[in-house]
Amino acid sequence: MITAEELRDRLGRLVREHNVTGAAAAVAVGEEVVTAHTGCANTTTSLPVRHDTLFAAGSVTKVFTASLVMTLVDDGLVELDAPVQRYLPSFRLADPAASKQITVRMLLNHTAGISGHCMFGLPRSPEVVAQQVELLRDHPFTSPPGKFWSYSNGGMVVAGRIAEVVTGQTWDDALAERILRPLGAHGTTYPEEMILGSTAVGHLVDPVSGEVTRVPRLLVDSANGPAGATLWCDIEAMIGFGQMHLREGRSVDGKQVLDAESVALMQTPSLDPRWGLDFDNWGLGWYIRGTGAGRTLGHTGGNAGSHSILTIAPEHGCAIAVLTNSSAGALVNAALTRELLQDLCGISAAPAPDTPAEPVAVDLDRYVGTYQAEGGTVTVTVRDDRLNVVQDMDASLTEHLDLIAPGVVPLPPMTLTPFAPDGRFLSDVGLPVSFVDDGSYVYVGRIFRRVSAA
Repeated sequence: MITAEELRDRLGRLVREHNVTGAAAAVAVGEEVVTAHTGCANTTTSLPVRHDTLFAAGSVTKVFTASLVMTLVDDGLVELDAPVQRYLPSFRLADPAASKQITVRMLLNHTAGISGHCMFGLPRSPEVVAQQVELLRDHPFTSPPGKFWSYSNGGMVVAGRIAEVVTGQTWDDALAERILRPLGAHGTTYPEEMILGSTAVGHLVDPVSGEVTRVPRLLVDSANGPAGATLWCDIEAMIGFGQMHLREGRSVDGKQVLDAESVALMQTPSLDPRWGLDFDNWGLGWYIRGTGAGRTLGHTGGNAGSHSILTIAPEHGCAIAVLTNSSAGALVNAALTRELLQDLCGISAAPAPDTPAEPVAVDLDRYVGTYQAEGGTVTVTVRDDRLNVVQDMDASLTEHLDLIAPGVVPLPPMTLTPFAPDGRFLSDVGLPVSFVDDGSYVYVGRIFRRVSAA
């Protein structure tokens, strides 16, 4: 097991290397927990990061929301394969018939076909999650329910709304009552509580100059709370949540927060493996990488100028969490997690796929066309016997993502090399691109549907 001093040294080295403002990290192996923190919580006030500083959990919240729904499954209040309309009778997207086919399970493993980008700018209120779900009724499906995986903030918001209806509480209060308080977790979804103690504020690192600026405000979008826009927690809360998933659903003091069967089900692969992008499969809430002794589960998150990661290695009884308040924080999170998995569990990061030694014969013309999804368009052409991909994002989405990782989007034009005859390609910028259903859809981070063959 690593010592607190060793963890602090590693975290500090990576924070300095990547110009990150502040960070906290924790490692748990069995019942032993080590934490470390470094840097500044807010450059305007110069307050340091403390052991109890709250950081944005970002989309790691999706595992919390999935766990919340599973407590309702444990109590017999929700069935995973029941249609969503059993719990939300008025729920639908633009296709009423397809809407009837969406199940609770599809929400938790991102196969419901609901848009990944649902930002309506709704004002905060106790009804805001319900209002967000209601506004989905005019939105088209990204793909038929249950057919394909595509990361969906909207689907997780619907899952949060189910929790509200079944419990008679807001998602915030249900999460606190069923997950946070039983774990003794120092976390909140309410800005009024965030200001009562040490709270890390996001910072943006200019990708060219390296200049660091504090974000103008916290991004606390209550409508997207269940998907990751409102939960702030300290490092001990995050690692404690990870440990609960290693203890068959028990808290550190023995409370049964989740049934062991539900914990196992959340960690069970639920997809066709070839859908994977930077993971091998997806459970309920968790992404899954590797198999056997090399298996890890996790989730990453981002908020305005903040990044988070939680990883568990069940076969080794190990959990790793890293929280940062910098747009460059994802680099620290990935590097530290990779180091610790290697040193503590002997788990190495999967190597990037190599270009095949022999050319793969593929009919490129079958993939040419224009593909659309909410938030952007992908155009695929053939030039010099190679596929070329250009992605255009809506201005509102680009502005939002620039608050999380400046300069990362839009993606540069990509040239593709066939990796396999089934539609999988490698791009010259390192991003896997996959065409599915005979070219009807393409994965470029998320799924896009072909709307034109020319």
